[in-house]
Amino acid sequence: MSKVRSTDVVEQDVASQPRICVIGAGPCGLAMAKNLLQVGLRNFVVFDRQRQIGGNWVESDASGHSSVYEGVRSISSRRLTAFADLPFPAGTPDYPTRHQLLRYLQAYAATFGLVPYFQLNTEIARVRRIEGGSWQVTLATGQERGFDHVIVCNGHHSRPNMPELPGRFTGQLLHSHDFKTSVPFAGKRALVIGGGNSGADIAVDLARRCGHTTMSLRRGYHIIPRHLFGIPSDVALLWLHWMPGRPLRAGAAALIRALQGSAGRTGMPKPDHELFATHPLINSELSAALAKGSITIRGPVESVEGSLVRFRDDSTTVVDVIVACTGYDPGFSFLDLDPAELPPTCPLYLQIIQPRLRGIFFLGFFQPSGSIWPLADLQAKLLANHLSGRVDFPHDPREMDRQIARDKVVRGFRYIDSPRHRIEVDFYKYRRTLLRTIPRNAPAWSRPLTSKPA
Repeated sequence: MSKVRSTDVVEQDVASQPRICVIGAGPCGLAMAKNLLQVGLRNFVVFDRQRQIGGNWVESDASGHSSVYEGVRSISSRRLTAFADLPFPAGTPDYPTRHQLLRYLQAYAATFGLVPYFQLNTEIARVRRIEGGSWQVTLATGQERGFDHVIVCNGHHSRPNMPELPGRFTGQLLHSHDFKTSVPFAGKRALVIGGGNSGADIAVDLARRCGHTTMSLRRGYHIIPRHLFGIPSDVALLWLHWMPGRPLRAGAAALIRALQGSAGRTGMPKPDHELFATHPLINSELSAALAKGSITIRGPVESVEGSLVRFRDDSTTVVDVIVACTGYDPGFSFLDLDPAELPPTCPLYLQIIQPRLRGIFFLGFFQPSGSIWPLADLQAKLLANHLSGRVDFPHDPREMDRQIARDKVVRGFRYIDSPRHRIEVDFYKYRRTLLRTIPRNAPAWSRPLTSKPA
């Protein structure tokens, strides 16, 4: 990859600039818009089907896009969640609430003059390649627009992945995407399937509301408390990240055991993997709920019959409601492309580019061990510098393939083999990769000469 040496933002006539379509007005779309302006590109529009800026952090409306629930907080600290050029307001707690996260994103859009570039309440119906390598974008209204580049920033939390439950369940079955509050489930017998951060949060909430909750897990997990030594755990563990992988995992695991106890003491089954080999489970209430018995952990569901659930160890329980916290499938229904050309079926170069599809980019299509926002910001910075001619990506798809294979080998030694972890990346390793690729003389922020889009 070569880096162009030009350092100045050259003010061009907007009509002569490449036409850029950004899909999604969440954190990734905001970062992309800001970085396009930062390199002097203004011939772009950001489409979003929701009524306001904020992506997944906007409370559900008619689009049903948002998957956030009452009481949810960031699982990364405000220090390591904020974009590099805008800290959270003074007084924000260590782990911001969903309302504080939404206000922050909307303040970011206002601070950097992004609002005029957004077209809200606008759903994308179809995106397809047309002759000459450009792209035709069809809106749900039927209007068609032509673009030179399409940047997909719609996230990967909009199409729920429901588990297969052998048998017939006669109670209420819902995905965590549709869980907004525990209030309707007061006094009911609940089962939560899945041990991610949403599963842990919802299980604790339901246990508090219902008196007891059962969790169905395929494996035990390492539980990382939100605070270590009184400071956010991701900040407390920063000092370990200079270490190689195995010593880092061993050191962090020893520290957490010393402060919290072993998995057996917390009531979590012993994990079958090393710390950080799965996506971090950040929770300070789950261990206490397990210890006092308000949450009982079972293995995978074997079958259901009416309200009776049988688990793989042949134990049973009767439940009224099942909440499936079983993740999401990527949502690219608007892309008129062969599914084999799309992630995660087709891995991405630098987690951004499909080697054989030029002119379309995927921003934020990865799951980091920390906050996605700062990494998406770096992705956007790299991509904006590429689109403005300051960074040249490899022209031979085979060179991209070789780099993807090298990355895959590295990731294969670290993460367990599961669909959920196919797009998992180490926050610090990926950050270093992006920083090495972004030109050192990339333009810094300055207010564009005009704040009006084309």
